[in-house]
Amino acid sequence: MKKITSAPIEALLSKFIDKNLIAGGVAGVISTHDLPCTVTAGLADQGEVRQMAEDALFRIYSMTKPITSLAAMMLWEAGKFDLDDPVARYLPSFENTRILIPGEGETPASRQMTIRHVLTHTAGITLPAFSDDPLSDLYRKQALDGMRSKGNLAEVIDRLGAMPVLFEPGSRWKYSMATDILGRLVEIWSGLDFRDFLKDRIFSPLEMTETDFTTDISQKNRMTTNYEVSTRGIVGVVDPAQKSAFYQQPEFWSGSGGLVSTYQDFAKFMQLFLNDGRVGEHQLVRPETIASMTKNHLGGSMDDLGAGEFNFMSWDGIGFGLGFYVVDEPEKAAFPSPAGEYGWTGAAGTLFFINPILKIGGLLMVQHMPGNIYSLRSEFRRAVYDSVFAM
Repeated sequence: MKKITSAPIEALLSKFIDKNLIAGGVAGVISTHDLPCTVTAGLADQGEVRQMAEDALFRIYSMTKPITSLAAMMLWEAGKFDLDDPVARYLPSFENTRILIPGEGETPASRQMTIRHVLTHTAGITLPAFSDDPLSDLYRKQALDGMRSKGNLAEVIDRLGAMPVLFEPGSRWKYSMATDILGRLVEIWSGLDFRDFLKDRIFSPLEMTETDFTTDISQKNRMTTNYEVSTRGIVGVVDPAQKSAFYQQPEFWSGSGGLVSTYQDFAKFMQLFLNDGRVGEHQLVRPETIASMTKNHLGGSMDDLGAGEFNFMSWDGIGFGLGFYVVDEPEKAAFPSPAGEYGWTGAAGTLFFINPILKIGGLLMVQHMPGNIYSLRSEFRRAVYDSVFAM
């Protein structure tokens, strides 16, 4: 087996570190057929002058969503629900969906919100931290704001179900708290606490021993600091390694953005998809389920369904599956990726993607917010393919 060269990724991280745009990171290529390539560079914490390490702990935020989506689809395999089941069948607070009409009030929706809508972010739900829409203010008044929401998981989702939506379910795409609904549904379908389900059914078989909704303060010397950045570079601290909010148990297990993980742990999650759902001798999830999750379910691009400038980029040519973006028309896509590639990002700059044809993936673990302020993610994609195809 040939070794994938690390030079393009090393050069990329060095460029951003030298300009003080990021403190450091762990990044590389995940593969089923070549020796892996992992690059560790820079600092985990500038104040402590602590070097980045391959076992550093990162806040993966929205890269929690594909893990939650997998949990739901494992229960779909077990026959616990159909994708087009109404959410209200399992969560009564979602009965009688109403659409918020700015300046006019609310009107009944003509269709019910389904599990498929929730998985594809077409349910009409919002996320105040990343939105400026009329519904966001109503959410905040009910202490609903993704992983910052108040109350336990059942309480949060019951309040969310009583809220109006922005549009007819299935008609548009809107990034949202929908994946938190999935976490609660996993509890209902499985009879287990959501955190316990992830540990027992996903993290344990994959040996993802470092991934959880909290980490112990004894691990503070492995924790990265999450930095505030501007176009000029690092300007402050969002969450310090020594006093991270993730040392405290959260009020609820947020399937939308609550996990802490490591490069090696998340690489194991990616390997599950690269191996068509197999872990060693065990088939954790069927290949057909992986295929369904990673195909476009929108009937068009995210741009066609109103994603607009979400994350400050165009989504033309890019669809959405059951937890992932999916590249449909690469010639239209805003980032350099071939057809069939799928993946997602996290609010602190993290990114993963998988190329199912080449059987490779790229994983970028960094910690800065806003995570989309630089061209780092786009350049990282190019660096991964350069690393694979370098001769």
